[in-house]
Amino acid sequence: MVGSPPPENYQVNLGNWRKYPYTSWSFVNVRSLIPTAKIDTNKTSELMFKKKLIDFNDMKIVHNDTSYKFKDILKYCDTDAFLILHKGILIFEYFANFTLKYTPHIIFSISKSLTSLLTGILFHQKLFSLDQTVSTIIPETKGTAYEEATIRNVLDMNVSSNFVEDYTGKAEIFKKYRFSTGWDLPENDFKDNFNGLYDFLTNMPVSKLAHGTKYHYCSPNTDLLGWIIEKVSKKKFYNLMSNFLFQPSGTIHDANVTLDKWGASRSAGGVSVSPYDLLLIAELVRCEGSNDKGQIIPASWINDFINFSDNSCYLNQDDLKRFPNGNYRSKWYQTGFEDNEYCAIGIHGQNIWINPKKELTIVRLSSAADPINIQTEELMFSTFKKITESL
Repeated sequence: MVGSPPPENYQVNLGNWRKYPYTSWSFVNVRSLIPTAKIDTNKTSELMFKKKLIDFNDMKIVHNDTSYKFKDILKYCDTDAFLILHKGILIFEYFANFTLKYTPHIIFSISKSLTSLLTGILFHQKLFSLDQTVSTIIPETKGTAYEEATIRNVLDMNVSSNFVEDYTGKAEIFKKYRFSTGWDLPENDFKDNFNGLYDFLTNMPVSKLAHGTKYHYCSPNTDLLGWIIEKVSKKKFYNLMSNFLFQPSGTIHDANVTLDKWGASRSAGGVSVSPYDLLLIAELVRCEGSNDKGQIIPASWINDFINFSDNSCYLNQDDLKRFPNGNYRSKWYQTGFEDNEYCAIGIHGQNIWINPKKELTIVRLSSAADPINIQTEELMFSTFKKITESL
């Protein structure tokens, strides 16, 4: 995007910002493409990790009988940032493309996991109950798939609806959803159908299945959660995120969240945060919500999504590929792996990976071409495992 204007083949816009190779620039410049609101951080503070860097570049990772060098995996997976924190000490950092330690990078569905942390904080303040139905808080959802769904259903992605999460872009309802968020250009046949994100949410189609019986990944559920916590607190999502999570965590770099044309926050996927600040929040989770400022996130909230044992809804899904022995609770994944690792995942290769047994926290940010690539994910999981074994 250099030049006034940039040459046409280098121009990034709503039509190509999630397409490779534009992603390496757009994922750290979302605020130049889509309206955003600032998430205030601690501008007067200084973020200093203790560092004792280790050279992992030539470490060999064997995956599916093929050997790779760590440095080659980072490039192959279009990694923009990779950070390893062990026992509170930063032992490895890698930055590439347009990403630096302080650059706000979109984290896509890791936004859901951060929204869950904020929800846990507000739940602890007794602003709502988890068995409360959505329509008692947002009456506009009556007559939709959300009317009788509980906040717990929304958190665990077992709301029953006829939404289709389709990253291929073929499903009409998903295209309408993306348009309603301000992320995509409208198509002529539905440009006037939705007035914004909240209008889309209040037209969520009903399914015949019962809530709480089947895992159904549906990003709008978390946009709805953002709306719910705004309703119960009477404050904007981005201000809540700043006041209750980002500033208490000690974050210092620029952060933001995308908005639709009427100012609704994209709490499901629109948060951009620097690699260092995301690592700080991830480490706070590993430490059960506590840092030197006190208890920021209720430990009970974190322990619940780490250890909740009933995975019947998660296993009851149409195409179980990710974590076949795992679970999904409060917008965090249990891996089902032997060290009880848990994680947050965003499309195009975003990861928080926590191994509580080894006191290990990993953050990876990427500009990968594919929204979801299970083969690449599994290669990265093998990489996380090898790093763990080396410590």
